[in-house]
Amino acid sequence: MNPQLFLGLDLGTSGLKVGVLDANGQLVAKAEPTYSTQSPQTGWVEQNPEKWWSAAAGAIKDVVRHIDQTHIKGVCVSGQSPALICLDASGEIVRPASIWSDQRALAEGLEVAEHLGPLAPFSLLPRLLWLKRHEPANYNRTKCVFESFDYISFKLTNQVASIGATGRPSPWSAKHIGSIGLDPEKFPSRLSQLGEVFGSLTPAVASMLNLPSGLPVIAGTIDAFAAWLGTATLSKGALCNTAGTSEGIALVWDKPLDDPQGRVLSMPHITGDGWIIGGAMSTGGIMLDWFVRRFYDHVDNPYLAVANDADSVEPGAGGLMALPYLVGERSPIFDPNARSVFFGVTEKHTRAHFARAVLESVAFAVRDVCEVIKEVGAEIAEVRVAGGAAKCNVWNQIKADVLGRRVLVPEITESSVLGAAIIAAWGTGRFANLADAVESMVKFRSTLEPHPEKHAAYSQLFTLYRRLYVHLKDDFTSLFHLNQALYGSSSKTVS
Repeated sequence: MNPQLFLGLDLGTSGLKVGVLDANGQLVAKAEPTYSTQSPQTGWVEQNPEKWWSAAAGAIKDVVRHIDQTHIKGVCVSGQSPALICLDASGEIVRPASIWSDQRALAEGLEVAEHLGPLAPFSLLPRLLWLKRHEPANYNRTKCVFESFDYISFKLTNQVASIGATGRPSPWSAKHIGSIGLDPEKFPSRLSQLGEVFGSLTPAVASMLNLPSGLPVIAGTIDAFAAWLGTATLSKGALCNTAGTSEGIALVWDKPLDDPQGRVLSMPHITGDGWIIGGAMSTGGIMLDWFVRRFYDHVDNPYLAVANDADSVEPGAGGLMALPYLVGERSPIFDPNARSVFFGVTEKHTRAHFARAVLESVAFAVRDVCEVIKEVGAEIAEVRVAGGAAKCNVWNQIKADVLGRRVLVPEITESSVLGAAIIAAWGTGRFANLADAVESMVKFRSTLEPHPEKHAAYSQLFTLYRRLYVHLKDDFTSLFHLNQALYGSSSKTVS
């Protein structure tokens, strides 16, 4: 019997991951091209969607060279969000996409939240409102706006639609969109729900990619949501920690929980069963990537070197602590002016101590979100890690010790790719529902238990970690204004 294969794509911040998987979750082939990020002004973070498509096309051609293409039964795309892609009447890109870490529309985000609720700032609406106010020519030229996964699905099929990434209708109607001064007609009139057939590969695209013409493209979702599936985060008390360029925290619970301070949010699980309590962070792998570039530039296999260095140092990094807010922070502090800090540096500290402090700082930031989740009434049973950073067992163990919870490590750490393949398998009828697809396709390679004595020590350090940010909060704001006055905006490529 010929195997059924499914093509999953994850359009991430630092690059694209493409995987071909079978119905048992076995990874048959993969490719991981990268692309650059630009910061033309302070607080702006942009990418070129045409580079995304070029990377996707090249990666798909690369992986299908190794297999019988007729065995591929479906394609699904997950991607970073929010990322505003603007197309003109000819389907051409109007301007670079402002991605999730872009901070130019913070004021518009607050305004939109006031009108449409706490989830609205995480949509395209504030970014489009900023475009209308600050780049009216580009706004007027824009005929259609997409998310990242909408755009790649459009390029594959030439079909125009918004993907209902949550598996539910959009909470914002044309009336809502119009109420904040935006033109609802810039949003596709067709909504393709999660797991539905978005469209089929066009003959031209199929020929270019060496795939069967008419191959179904299944409506996907946000990369973090796909990771919930790729880590089997389905049952109450299970928490998914996506660890890519940024970290995401998502706990499954049986009901929504309210946080009056808005530090964490509640939303329905994309499976339609239960709720997710959690938040999107800004820190994560971006902190490690910066550290590697600056301190391990000429080291062979630098990420392994960082892990080995960090593992050689005792918990607490010999009294060295870091705040990991390289680009500000979202949940739970929502402070765009926060910045990274090393605290407690002495002459005894080596590069290895700094490596340990960097990994611990991100783990403390994850715990910061988890403590809020517990504060609003939920309980965390266990943690499942996903993303590129989940390949680092030293980091996984640090998280287990900091959180005081067992950490499950999946066989396929590219969990958003796996999640997209799971959606493709479900959407093409290989499985009756998402739960069956997850049960068949997700496997775990290890379980890491927390060490009680290390958790106790980390709990004391975590108290200091939280207090350190509180002490510096006003100074971060002062530093931002000083930098603006002294240096203004700067142009640079950030990766």
